[in-house]
Amino acid sequence: MADFVISPLVDHLVSHALQKIEEEVKLVKNVKQDVENLKTTLVSIQALLKDAERKQIDSEIIKLWLSKLEETSFRVDNVLDGWNSDILKAQIEKEQREDDESDADPNKKVCLPVLSSCFRFKPVLKQVLDHREIAKKVQDLNKELDAILKGTNDLGIVAAAVEQSQQQRASQSLLKPKLTTSLVDAKKTHGRDEVKKTLIGKLLCESSHGENVELIPIVGTGGLGKTTLAQLAYNDERIKTSFDKRIWVCVSEPFEEVNIAKDIIEGLGGDTQNAATPNTLLERIGDMVKEQKFLLVLDDVWTKERKDWGQLELALQHGGAGSRILVTTRNQEVAIMMNAETRMIPLDLLSDECCWSIIKQLAVEGRGRDQAKVAELEKIGREIARKCKGLPLIATTLGSLLCFKKSKSEWEGILHNKLWQSQKDLAPFLLSYYDLSLSERCCLSYCSIFPKDYEIQRDELIGMWMSQGSFSSGIEGKEHFNSLCMRSLFQDIQTDDFGVVNCKMHDIVHDFVQYLTKGKFSVIKADDMEGEMEENVRHLTVPFSNLSVLKFNEKNRENMRSLIFSTTSSNIDEFSLLDLPHLRTLGLSNFKFEKLPENITGMRHLRYLDLSLNKMLRELPESLCDLCNLQTLKLNWCWALERLPKGIGKLVSLRNLYIRGCKLEGLPKGIRKLRSLEKLDWFAIPSKEKREEYFDVGDFNELKCLQYQESLDITQAGNLENTDEAKKINLENMEDLLYLRLGFDNDNSDPQHQITILEALKPHPNLETLSIQDHPTCSPKWLTSLAYLKRLNLGVCVYCEILPPLGQLLPSLESLTIFRWKSVKKVGHELLGIEEGKRKDPSQSSFVSFPKLKQLSFYFMDEWKEWEGSIPEDGSLQVMPSLRSLLLFECEKLEGLPDFLRMIRLPTLTILFCEILKQGCQKGTGKEWLKISHIPNIQIGGKYVQRDGIWVQEDDVTSE
Repeated sequence: MADFVISPLVDHLVSHALQKIEEEVKLVKNVKQDVENLKTTLVSIQALLKDAERKQIDSEIIKLWLSKLEETSFRVDNVLDGWNSDILKAQIEKEQREDDESDADPNKKVCLPVLSSCFRFKPVLKQVLDHREIAKKVQDLNKELDAILKGTNDLGIVAAAVEQSQQQRASQSLLKPKLTTSLVDAKKTHGRDEVKKTLIGKLLCESSHGENVELIPIVGTGGLGKTTLAQLAYNDERIKTSFDKRIWVCVSEPFEEVNIAKDIIEGLGGDTQNAATPNTLLERIGDMVKEQKFLLVLDDVWTKERKDWGQLELALQHGGAGSRILVTTRNQEVAIMMNAETRMIPLDLLSDECCWSIIKQLAVEGRGRDQAKVAELEKIGREIARKCKGLPLIATTLGSLLCFKKSKSEWEGILHNKLWQSQKDLAPFLLSYYDLSLSERCCLSYCSIFPKDYEIQRDELIGMWMSQGSFSSGIEGKEHFNSLCMRSLFQDIQTDDFGVVNCKMHDIVHDFVQYLTKGKFSVIKADDMEGEMEENVRHLTVPFSNLSVLKFNEKNRENMRSLIFSTTSSNIDEFSLLDLPHLRTLGLSNFKFEKLPENITGMRHLRYLDLSLNKMLRELPESLCDLCNLQTLKLNWCWALERLPKGIGKLVSLRNLYIRGCKLEGLPKGIRKLRSLEKLDWFAIPSKEKREEYFDVGDFNELKCLQYQESLDITQAGNLENTDEAKKINLENMEDLLYLRLGFDNDNSDPQHQITILEALKPHPNLETLSIQDHPTCSPKWLTSLAYLKRLNLGVCVYCEILPPLGQLLPSLESLTIFRWKSVKKVGHELLGIEEGKRKDPSQSSFVSFPKLKQLSFYFMDEWKEWEGSIPEDGSLQVMPSLRSLLLFECEKLEGLPDFLRMIRLPTLTILFCEILKQGCQKGTGKEWLKISHIPNIQIGGKYVQRDGIWVQEDDVTSE
């Protein structure tokens, strides 16, 4: 068993315990001396941990000592956290009584609670735990720790200087500049140019076997870059335009036919809710791929059993001519089983030179080092490259590690580290692991809670880390996440339309993390439902809702700190949760219950609760507000949820409240008490008639930590009464805000009022994504200040007849979506930012309209008839030089396209439900054809009429 993770975990627990002792436990009556003894012992143990971590690699007895210390440290943490919870709850009750008195006597002044000062009220503590039980527990813990400490005399463990406490490290980390991720461009592959060319050639060429659907396997050992190669092909522009449908499915182990079939159907744009059996799913796949040219990637296939693959293969054979299935696998026997051995693409090991190129790119290039320094490091770097054994993943890991090492001695320290002899294959990852801070190691280890190939949401992960006590704020969490990204321990980092950051962990890195945490973390698979739990498991992910099928022993129940359900279920076995007294993290996403299981409200240690996607959940019990330690509450997409508990102000530890997609009219007044709240992803401005029932916008000033959040959705903004009220939301000072949606309502009878309110809702210039909906103009003056804006959505604009001059205003814009501008009949040069009469003016010769725009989309433009856009052919003016995609959807009256399309190297044009325009785009007869004939890929009515520059001859290519 690997015990590398024990030392940092114990150090973390000890630091956590010392922090609690300093803050509150000493205030409990009759245990002061015992607590002082406990503190002394913990400090002594902490001083030994650094040496113990170094020596455990070669000493089994030190590993056993650390393991015993870990068990005791968890008990210390549970006891101290229990006391903390009781004290905190008493303080909350005191504040609640004062609030009730204030309501009865409005003239009585009452201060709102601040969490950091809640332990200063000694009178409250007279009511808290004046029991012999506390003293007894502390005495028992002291005896146990004393015995462990005495055992070090025979182990040769030497005390070292104690590192900064967690609290000190946290406070100092806030003063550091924010880290930014340093992600390598996926196109910069090394040593794979020829194989990439071969793969794309096989995907695009006609089948040599007369088959509609051809399977191509990429075979190679783990870490060779099979998935990266498949991704490069999948995202290649030639591939995108050559296939009607592209689907990516992560398979991994075990090969679960039902789940794979569902993923394929969803990737094809279908629904799986009414398909309960494998046969139904496979029939649906057959129907959906019929006559469709598709590319399906099955990533990381392990099964060698023909029975697992046969039925799915038959369903996919209904695909149209030229369809391809691309499989990545470590085992050549998989290719043989799939009858694709002759089409196999084997990946070879990279040369040492290619491995050095990867390391050099990450650790040397762009670092500002002089040539003499680079030459000095190159000799060492090439020696390190030989240790990569031809694996690009290891080269990436080592390169990411070396980019933090500036001196020759530090590079030599990596080259000559004894881990290369003692741990061999694990050495590259262990070197990167030991280079992390103690809290970062704990965070990396916690990623074992996720199944392989799981798409991890960054903020979800940060909330989980925080629930385990790794840090106390989201800012620290982002620093930890960025640090792991910079070391290439996360990959495929993307941001979705809502500003949510997602990532994955390479399966070999995942295997390494599971090795570190073996026996402590468990991800149960569907076919292991009768498995017996290892007694030391503390973090559990299960694919079913009834834990009684697992064989829990008493130690399991006592130890459990994380429980994540990865299932869609109609209910949950409430008794499963009753006997997990020390749970910190609970995931109940995607269930179908209408009310919360009652016993959840008794989990006083709980810090993270995920109830998202519970679409039948209508209300939350007031007793939920007794979870005084709760830091994260996820309620996203609980569509039926109509209200939050009135007592939500008692959740004084709450940092993150996710409620986007709920059916809420407003937020409870108690929100104003949540002074530690860092994330509030959505809120509605209640109508004037209901203002007294809900949270007042004026109280935003109390929630100062919200200024650090990155995503915000404001609805019913038209209900703001004046500009002063709008400015209280303080958008202009939210420097970290990257995504903002502003929704108004068309029921407001005063358009000028809404225009004034929108002007007052000016965001910080750092904004990257903006959506404005249901507004009279959708074009505030402050748009010109958004120099970094990349994505803009403007929708449901009733009054405007002219589009704003966005081509001139937004130089960084990459994506523009305009929908339901109901009064627009003509789009002209104003959208491009070119003033009428100046199109031939020499002073305009350097002007580029929409210089970075890649995607332009129009939806539901009911009255739009004319699109004018003629510019000089001498190239003096440029329009959308970077455009990659133009989409026109349900613009039924649109008659023509702009002349400037002739001069744009546009790869893809899509026209759907535009009847008049459809006729104008007919080859040979359509008056618009000459404007678009140079576009290589044209879709009309859901079918290609031109692909790769070749006209597609079909009987009815334009029918919707």
